[in-house]
Amino acid sequence: MSVFQGAGGLTRRGFLIGAGGVAAAAALTACGNGGDKPAAAASGPWEFTDDRGQKASRDQRPARVVAYVSSAAALWDYGVRPVGVFGPQKTADGGKEIQAGNIDLNAVTSIGNAWDDFSMEKFAATKPDLVITGLTGAKPTDLWVLKDDLGPKVQQIAPIVAMSEYKVTLPKVIERYEQLAVALGGDANSAAIKQGKEDFQKASDDLKAAIKAKPGLKVLVVSSDKDNLYICKPEFFADLAYYRELGLDIVDGGGSDDYFETLSWEQAGKYPADLILTDSRTYALSRPQLAQIPTWAQLPAVKANQLADWSTEPRFNPVLAAPVLRKLTEVVTGARTDITA
Repeated sequence: MSVFQGAGGLTRRGFLIGAGGVAAAAALTACGNGGDKPAAAASGPWEFTDDRGQKASRDQRPARVVAYVSSAAALWDYGVRPVGVFGPQKTADGGKEIQAGNIDLNAVTSIGNAWDDFSMEKFAATKPDLVITGLTGAKPTDLWVLKDDLGPKVQQIAPIVAMSEYKVTLPKVIERYEQLAVALGGDANSAAIKQGKEDFQKASDDLKAAIKAKPGLKVLVVSSDKDNLYICKPEFFADLAYYRELGLDIVDGGGSDDYFETLSWEQAGKYPADLILTDSRTYALSRPQLAQIPTWAQLPAVKANQLADWSTEPRFNPVLAAPVLRKLTEVVTGARTDITA
């Protein structure tokens, strides 16, 4: 069966990211006629019910979309091209952030390049018909970037669609973004998307087989800053929840917070692991920076160089997600299982 056929908070500090939103039933109408034209206008009323159960309505299909960067990346490969994006897009040296996917950053207006950077002036100047962001928790106000009083201000200019990324597995999030893409005039039957789905299915099957071939492999997934090590809790992250569904034994942190358990660096050895996946984005400590922390350097998995990259923002379409699964398959296939023995 295809992984796309059904699928079964802590306020993040600074760079730390979680995926968001309790999935609601899909309810969309006026889905448009497909094709690869970017968000072309269509006659007749348009509406889409998001994962908060809230309905966004327009007199016609939205043509000028502003989206959180990972949402924009999810839609981009379907041919839906937002006019503006917000959230981390470019690194300090001008490179592209991981979550920007295949977005042509020269072709969109940046509304802000960080989680706390959103220019209402630039936003209004794009004359948006619709705003799309991720839902990061169970409350309707748990939105990427558009938090506190910013959400209502944005809502006065254009309706907000919030897509669930919270405590839901990766295939379900991908499925919902595809439904939104189609509703916005995107093409779910393009050669690129069809190939992406085939690649994602094969990558999922291969990863499941690789995990089965490595019984006993214990995996720890972390993010970090100079003060703390953050143990990621797989149930809150769409990709980690999916990897666990495929059989990967991922350490589950404790504590009462969503997304991760916060440890001091003195507690870095709390959870033994054969393999450690570290946050690969520019907002977390790099591998060389981590190596300067004595308690980290002494971890058995670190000593054995059993380390690999992980991004706390999954890629929410099959074209972007398949390579991530393939890379993890390589990592699992090459991993030793005797580090914690």
